[in-house]
Amino acid sequence: MQLRNKVCLIAGASGAIGSAVAKRFQEEGACLALGYLSHEPSLDHPAVLRLPLNIRDWGAVQRSVAEVQRRFTRLDVLINCTGVLGPIGPVSGAEAGAWVEAIETNLIGSFYLTRAVLPQMLEQQSGKIVHFSGGGAAYARPFFTAYGASKAALVRFTESLAEELRGTRIDVNTIAPGPVNSRMWDQMRAAAGAGGERTREEIKKMEEGGGASPDRAAALAVFLASERSNGLTGRLISAIYDPWEGLEQRIPSIMNSEAGTLRRVPIA
Repeated sequence: MQLRNKVCLIAGASGAIGSAVAKRFQEEGACLALGYLSHEPSLDHPAVLRLPLNIRDWGAVQRSVAEVQRRFTRLDVLINCTGVLGPIGPVSGAEAGAWVEAIETNLIGSFYLTRAVLPQMLEQQSGKIVHFSGGGAAYARPFFTAYGASKAALVRFTESLAEELRGTRIDVNTIAPGPVNSRMWDQMRAAAGAGGERTREEIKKMEEGGGASPDRAAALAVFLASERSNGLTGRLISAIYDPWEGLEQRIPSIMNSEAGTLRRVPIA
């Protein structure tokens, strides 16, 4: 019961990853507030607080966080599982409004959530904030420019905030979940031609192997929300490629390195 009595707000709790995180957090003893946009999370428990939540609406985010604080009197963990792909295809033909909406969801919405929970965490002098990023943050992603730009910005926001919060006992990290079979993958399948040859190859591999399990991402979220990860902050961690199960004993050395960060590779 790694999260016993921890009050956890999970935004995007009705998606493939969010629902896996919510289920695992419940098993670990967390008190749950589940934010959703289009349909209620399927997790069935009378003690769970369900919150309609549009993270692009600052007022709605504030009201939801205030409701969590009213119900539970504190807020220990924020898990942000929200995200959209945005328009798929060349920038020269991108629909401007949809491109901007992706930035608003993936970056601005993440800021809204973070901004809303931080005063409570600063007051109680503890907290965990975990955002979900993706492969688009770590390498160039042609034909997915809104997604790549917004997720890379989210990782840098996380790194910068972690530095800002040093000494506060608030840790901020991002998770790259891997190719989970989710609503985003349905969108990629529907727009495979617009996503280029690389996307077609990824979809084919997904169809053959079934993709990454959301349970891996959920298990990593438990670790980052628990006391076991204290002091690990400002990192982008892959749920499927990084050996995160053994990080607990390596946190001091990781924090003295650039591991798990976005850095410029010097031109030789």
